[in-house]
Amino acid sequence: MTVHRLLLACLAALSLPAAAQGLGPLIVEGNAQRQTIDCTGRDVTVRGERNALTFTGGCRSLEVQGNTSNIRAELAPGARVSPRGETLELTWSQSAEGAAPRIAQEGRQIRVEQVASSPAPVTPARPGVARRETARGVALNLSGDVLFPFGADQLRAEAAEGLGQVVTLVRELRPRTLRIIGHTDSVGDAAANQDLSLRRARAVQRWLEQRVGDAMPAVVVEGRGEHDPVGPNTKADGTDDPEARALNRRVEFVLER
Repeated sequence: MTVHRLLLACLAALSLPAAAQGLGPLIVEGNAQRQTIDCTGRDVTVRGERNALTFTGGCRSLEVQGNTSNIRAELAPGARVSPRGETLELTWSQSAEGAAPRIAQEGRQIRVEQVASSPAPVTPARPGVARRETARGVALNLSGDVLFPFGADQLRAEAAEGLGQVVTLVRELRPRTLRIIGHTDSVGDAAANQDLSLRRARAVQRWLEQRVGDAMPAVVVEGRGEHDPVGPNTKADGTDDPEARALNRRVEFVLER
């Protein structure tokens, strides 16, 4: 092949759509990411924790590995889908007519839902805050390490950023009830953890009431201690898993309609 013909072939390849070019796998790794990604004709793997990602264009396959993530995806007909982990939410639509995706899930508290239209972009959130839509209303999850020093119930100064988002949503959505739920990891005495989780939830309640004012809805405060983890506190071999435990230290908010 002459140099001229080779150049023409390269230019033609560049003009082909992604699926025709046979793009390689797309691997997204990391924690607490908020972004929208074009996955046209590609095999996608997501690895990480607390991610809120939107994929557009029709993924050829999608594998999600991780915990407490919210994924929205537009899938190609017949796509292979595999959610694996803890407390995952996958919302998907189909990019064109054809065979339905083949979905195989493995894990705990995995919710897969089909929607009729293309997924809406994920609204970027500030670090430490995860938001999702539920049948009861809007749910927020704030890291306990962002809100409180270890083992304490006095709010950090940095907590104002995340809690400020709760204030804004309460004023905008006017929920019927605001449910505040404190959680800890499994380190220490179970009774002490139960008490700490409740004291933290009440500290957050007082902070919000001072700033929301008359718009504050009815509040339900709960402390669940270490009894409702989003993931295991130890690894498969029984050794400590500090990163997983950090996910369990959290305060949840449910703005009920």
